[in-house]
Amino acid sequence: MGTQNEAQNEQSTTVVIQPDMLPLTLEAYARKTNQTIRAVRDQANKGHIPTIQRKKGATVYVNQAAMILSSLQAADWDVRVPLDQFSY
Repeated sequence: MGTQNEAQNEQSTTVVIQPDMLPLTLEAYARKTNQTIRAVRDQANKGHIPTIQRKKGATVYVNQAAMILSSLQAADWDVRVPLDQFSY
């Protein structure tokens, strides 16, 4: 007779998601979401959308991968990123 954790592991399903979600410039994200660039810049500046910027003064990108992860976590999915296979 197994433990409760073993029973839960047997019942859980593993789903592998590999979305093609490259970072978008703020301008491209604004076009994609039918927003003005000003609205998107305001959201980025307030931290309402995740962004990536390699160095000060460089292009700012919307981090769509972070958006997917946070959405899955908000839906109470047990999300794990295999860091041994991927790096940031």
